[in-house]
Amino acid sequence: MTHPPLFHFAESYNDADQYYLSGFLCPDPFAVLEIGRRKVILGVSPMEEGRALLETAGKVVVPLHRMKGKTLNQLLADFIRGYGGERVRVLPTFPVGLAQELKGDGIGIEIDGKDLGERRRAKTKGQIRAIEEAQRFCEGAFDLVRSLLAGCPLRKGVLFHQGRPLTAQKVRSMVEVFFLENGFETSDTIVAPGQGGADPHWRGEGPIRAGVPVVIDLFPRSKKTRYHSDMSRTFVVGRATDTVREMHRAVMEAQDTAFERLREGVALAEVHKAVCDLFLKRGYPVPIEGKLPRRGFLHSTGHGLGLQVHEAPSVSVTPDVLGPGDVVTVEPGLYDRRIGGVRIEDVVACMPDGTVRNLTRYDRELEIL
Repeated sequence: MTHPPLFHFAESYNDADQYYLSGFLCPDPFAVLEIGRRKVILGVSPMEEGRALLETAGKVVVPLHRMKGKTLNQLLADFIRGYGGERVRVLPTFPVGLAQELKGDGIGIEIDGKDLGERRRAKTKGQIRAIEEAQRFCEGAFDLVRSLLAGCPLRKGVLFHQGRPLTAQKVRSMVEVFFLENGFETSDTIVAPGQGGADPHWRGEGPIRAGVPVVIDLFPRSKKTRYHSDMSRTFVVGRATDTVREMHRAVMEAQDTAFERLREGVALAEVHKAVCDLFLKRGYPVPIEGKLPRRGFLHSTGHGLGLQVHEAPSVSVTPDVLGPGDVVTVEPGLYDRRIGGVRIEDVVACMPDGTVRNLTRYDRELEIL
């Protein structure tokens, strides 16, 4: 049975599905009609026609203003009817209002997000190379942070930089400038010092002190390829406490436990369970039947990575199985509101041939002495 064409209408700076389908980076919404995966037709505004022709080799570019309709939904209905027929598939994220308007103009709509999701999940060698390239620059940013922390003098236990207390905000801005200068963009960079780091997604603020953990989580996106990297490390300037060292050792053991089990065909829930079992053995609480503990291990073991920083598959309580082309993070962490957090995160790829590679090449040292 032949499926109807896949239709999407969105901008592609933030809509990863639209960029994946079109390969065209555009800040304003445009139309994409994919017919049998082999033919892709873009419906664009007259302002974008010339650029779309230059930047989308192998795709058909149609100026929407040449359609007969007067309103946007009429233009899109004419576009669909002229190139794809009377019925289309749309993604679950397709705007409900626009779908209703297209139906009113005689276009049949059916929702189908499974096919595109499976395609985006199974990365090609080229897409994995793009993630790995982003990972190298991410590691460069960690070198910058480590050198910065190592070079700061201390005054009453607080790090100083250029005569002022070094804050999480200052470190974050320096990291973001580094990424911009190297062709990457990032937002919500995490530099979380001290007790606030017990919230896994706290962005962080305030001065950085010696002897306390600083959770750093960077996930830049390449402006050229649109693929992300994702990496976390935890640093302590000077000597860490015995408690933090013990947490750090347990997190490394948990990560190694996950690495040992990540093979093509493994149930990712089993990987997550092995991590939880390790933490329980070390005396740290873990999620049980969806209930999160107040301290200990508070989240999944990892997530898929690609055009979005969080995508399929999930390394957690999930039916997902690791398959060729999957790229996932492995990021166990421990959290205690009296102390802060400790998290270590690498990126692992199951290559198209089924072999598994860690794309991260960075050490896991805790102390900066």
